[in-house]
Amino acid sequence: MMENAPAETAKKSSFKESLAALPGTIEAKLPSMDKSLDRYFDAHMSAIISEWRLITSHTLDDLDDRLDMVTAEIRNLEKGRSEIEKRVEVLDKEIRELEVR
Repeated sequence: MMENAPAETAKKSSFKESLAALPGTIEAKLPSMDKSLDRYFDAHMSAIISEWRLITSHTLDDLDDRLDMVTAEIRNLEKGRSEIEKRVEVLDKEIRELEVR
């Protein structure tokens, strides 16, 4: 019986090792939804973005640049507005003076 003890221990440890490796072996052999979806998205990403009209980082950068330009233009228009309001006041005052005469 003593002679069988080392052999049993060797069998037990190899059995434990095979059990530990089992989930990885099964995962590698079975197709999973995650792997299939990843491959599908990798192969068709540009078509998906186009079809679903998804926003990309390039589009966001472009929108950010356009927003900066529009904001600058609004500031310029606001400055021009105050100048126009001053001119309107002067013209209104001159019209009143002409009406009084």
